[in-house]
Amino acid sequence: MVSVSSACWFVVLPDRSLPSGLSARLRERATGAVLYPSGRAWLLGSWAADEMAVASAGERLLAVVGTSSTTAADLMTRLKSMGVDADLEAALHGVQGSFHVAAWLDGRGYVRGSASGARRLYRAEVAGATVCADRASTLAWLTGGTPDIAQLSARLAAPYLPYPLADAAMWSAVESVPPGEALNLEPDGGCRRSVWWKPPPAELPLAEGALRLREALCGAVALRVRPGQVLGADLSGGMDSTSLCFLAAEAGASLVTSTLHWKGPGNQDHHYAAYAVKHLPRVESLVFPSDELPACFTGLDEPRDPGQEPAGTLRDLSRRQHTAREMRARGAVLRLSGSGGDHMVVPPSSYIHALLRRSPHTALRHAAGFKARSRWPLGATARMLLGAAPYPSWLTTAGALLRMPVVEATEPQTWGGAASASRVGERAGR
Repeated sequence: MVSVSSACWFVVLPDRSLPSGLSARLRERATGAVLYPSGRAWLLGSWAADEMAVASAGERLLAVVGTSSTTAADLMTRLKSMGVDADLEAALHGVQGSFHVAAWLDGRGYVRGSASGARRLYRAEVAGATVCADRASTLAWLTGGTPDIAQLSARLAAPYLPYPLADAAMWSAVESVPPGEALNLEPDGGCRRSVWWKPPPAELPLAEGALRLREALCGAVALRVRPGQVLGADLSGGMDSTSLCFLAAEAGASLVTSTLHWKGPGNQDHHYAAYAVKHLPRVESLVFPSDELPACFTGLDEPRDPGQEPAGTLRDLSRRQHTAREMRARGAVLRLSGSGGDHMVVPPSSYIHALLRRSPHTALRHAAGFKARSRWPLGATARMLLGAAPYPSWLTTAGALLRMPVVEATEPQTWGGAASASRVGERAGR
């Protein structure tokens, strides 16, 4: 049984007649609606007032759903300034945040999520027309879709699926739209995909790139912080969460930080976190010894709002809820986390393959660093550098090796971590 989540969600409907009862089912769950000029429902869902900005001018509609720096008045100005053939993304230039964009421009629709994939987009076909949503489970609920067993199995075979498997929807008859692509909705109910975002050229010096990253992080944090507001913030002692804490303090927030004190030998994270606390203004530091936190998998059998796909984070959900309750009890209204920061600034070792062809000296120096940090064997490192197969070939081989023993963690991988049936058993038995 699939149900619509109680969190923020929305569906984009076509401006045409739909099967009897479909809109009614959505309206039973939805708390908000945006209408076409025809009077039919365009957007149906549930969202907070500050999560939806909408502008309407004649036969044109523009909506931004999520956390953004824009307002309805700002969107109206942008919408009215657009010519007939204007680029919508150019008109939205400068809007900061994490959000979806939906537009209806002179009889044609346009919907997209975020380039990072944090805001995803899915589509399904209903009575010959495309219906879009920000959640695959919503479309599965609408269409009676069932879980895709192949996708579920893939999630068990590897902790992080390789491209392009990682972006697939978990439900039959539901299609995911890759991050960086948009859906262009045609009047006849069809759709086509288009690329709206491409990585910028990698031409900036490191110092200038770091400055641009800081500016982007400052803008993102400031968008979510009000001076004097109390925020919860993870403070592991690492560069990602520590940086966010200082940016939030710079934006005027008072912080309640959460640090997990793992008592494993050699773990010094809490020392770095304590050092950061001494230099943060307006901060209350909470330290949670690991043996005082709920055990992993606590409450796993309790009913909860279903996620979009299996996730390893479920195992420590009770721990995160425990720390969140403590921060909330001290007045925190929002929680900042550095999750994903390492992935943003530390590339996977696979980049060395191409680098070796362009700059052998630099590639060998970088490979030596990876070898020392991860304790790669010399022979395996050489094979990884010199024997790299093309990505499609590697992906095919990875599938064929599913029943082979797990490769040791110290063994360097050509394009990513290996999946295996033995890992499936380990993950299923947890």
